[in-house]
Amino acid sequence: MGKDIFVISDLHMGDGGPRDNFACGDHRQQLMGFLDYVEKEGGELIILGDLFEFWQMNLARILIYEKNRPVIERLGELQASYVIGNHDIDLVGFVDEPLLSPALFNHLSRPFTLTINGKTFHFMHGHEVDPYNKGENPGKGRILTIVAAMGEDLAASPMLGDQYAVEVILEKAGSWMLGWLKRRLWGLLYLFGVRSTAIKNKLSPAKDLTRAREMLGHYKRLWEESQTDDRKYDKLIVGHTHERGYIGDWYYNTGSWGDNGETYIRISPSGDVQVFDWNKGAPKPINTELALP
Repeated sequence: MGKDIFVISDLHMGDGGPRDNFACGDHRQQLMGFLDYVEKEGGELIILGDLFEFWQMNLARILIYEKNRPVIERLGELQASYVIGNHDIDLVGFVDEPLLSPALFNHLSRPFTLTINGKTFHFMHGHEVDPYNKGENPGKGRILTIVAAMGEDLAASPMLGDQYAVEVILEKAGSWMLGWLKRRLWGLLYLFGVRSTAIKNKLSPAKDLTRAREMLGHYKRLWEESQTDDRKYDKLIVGHTHERGYIGDWYYNTGSWGDNGETYIRISPSGDVQVFDWNKGAPKPINTELALP
């Protein structure tokens, strides 16, 4: 009989400075207790991206931060599988290029699938189908995060408190502003004779939609498309939106560790999936069904 699989995502661990939302509250302490629980249950652990917050902080400072080291070492001891997200995309170059230390980085991966009791589970961070954040080069989302971080530096603390990303507030207005700037840039390029279709496509305006609802639509299309080819994903297991819950029996989101509680997914060897809140050292089931746009 197989092991239960535990899935977490979106911790956004930082360097302990004013931009580090994970440093607020007792998220680190709760996480260590949860990892002990996973080991006691004999489970396997998957991290679905954004373990670190490299968008706002220096990579080296995060990795050598003394309070992060025990967490990184513990994850390595558990041989956690670590799917790269958009906020830790800087590590993607090390996939299939094992590092000697920390041990955690020997288990880096891109999205992958597992067959559990005859069903195909696809594990991904979720930004891979997000037009706002996909790709490996800095895009609109990362630019806005840097802008938000400047404000947090001035405030000397996370502006919106415990594990709540201020860049989320900037996304709608920021998307409009960046779209406006890009349209003006395209006009200037056109004026100077630059009429490349490739450039025009890259400068297309961002969609002005509620972000979480928009993402559910993207995941639905990915799942539907997979039914017509060899992939045939039965279930999508994702993070990215920080919106915990499920849709039907095909979509499950881990939520995040610290934003609206410490949440995770547990998958049994029979293929049953449940979303949980790690509530004061104990699992508490969450039955939140999300609505498609």
